[in-house]
Amino acid sequence: MGFQQNLEQKLEAMQWKSRVVMVYCPKVSDAEFKLQKKWLGEVGKDIMERDLTVIDCIETNLSAEDALHLKERFQYTPNHFCFWLIGKDGEIKLISNKPVKPEQLFGLIDSMPMRREEMKKN
Repeated sequence: MGFQQNLEQKLEAMQWKSRVVMVYCPKVSDAEFKLQKKWLGEVGKDIMERDLTVIDCIETNLSAEDALHLKERFQYTPNHFCFWLIGKDGEIKLISNKPVKPEQLFGLIDSMPMRREEMKKN
């Protein structure tokens, strides 16, 4: 069995490499979660272009350690949908308690200084 990184380790490993979208919900059957996943699923190329990694945090699947990390680092309140965008610098750039439309997400990312530099290079 392979070594499973906890959430904190995953996020640390991605710093300066990826932007991270974390989608939290109590259960996989959550309607807002399904909608968010559908929207993100429709824009795969745009997600890759922006070095975005999507991490699903489903309450029923979280380890106690990961749940604690969410609580301490992200001050999340269990039992409802939550969406976080974490920049490459590891800082939280957006928190939403409802699904975020891709154009809103990409608009925010594209306005960030680091992303603007990347766009100049490409």
